[in-house]
Amino acid sequence: MAFRGLSDPRLPRRHAAHPPEIIEAARLDGTSEWQLLKNIVWPLVAPSTTILFTLLFIGAFNWFEIPYVMVGLDGSPFGTTDVLGLVFYRTAFGNQSASIQNFGLGSALATLLFLFIVVFASMLTLWLRRREIQF
Repeated sequence: MAFRGLSDPRLPRRHAAHPPEIIEAARLDGTSEWQLLKNIVWPLVAPSTTILFTLLFIGAFNWFEIPYVMVGLDGSPFGTTDVLGLVFYRTAFGNQSASIQNFGLGSALATLLFLFIVVFASMLTLWLRRREIQF
């Protein structure tokens, strides 16, 4: 995943930044571990997880280099290593076995993927931001 190295350290740092008074007050009120996680910890960690999940979703569509270097443009064996970026590249510029190039279709596919990522990442961000709280 392209953004994994950037996003992994965020959650432990954010979790350590909780004010211990909030957790202690919840424990004194008699909350169970599940209620503490669901109602206290998750809303405090939600801003970091919103960024994390959004970047991981966008980064998941950023695969091109590794399959291209490992197997080339064919997606061999039998297309099992095909990723969307490789399909767009092959559509626009052709591959070794067939020199058919279709720049219009390749760019249209890439534009549709871009729009899908923008719309879905926006919906994901809006959905995750509902659980955020500020302290």
